[in-house]
Amino acid sequence: MNLGVADLTRLGCEKTLIFIATKNYYEKLKRSGREGTVELVENEKEDHYFHLLDLDGGKAKEMRHKFVLFLKQY
Repeated sequence: MNLGVADLTRLGCEKTLIFIATKNYYEKLKRSGREGTVELVENEKEDHYFHLLDLDGGKAKEMRHKFVLFLKQY
């Protein structure tokens, strides 16, 4: 996604949960003026796909739990 071009205020959702490797998308979305909430979940010092390599690992479980809680809001 080209963060310099996308009009993030037009996203069709009220709440956004982002799992990313870098903060640039989160920061751009936060500053965009878009209504709604945005939450950043960081997993420092983890590979991009860590949650697929160790499904029973603590951080992978936390990530799935966070995602389920996000979905249950709707």
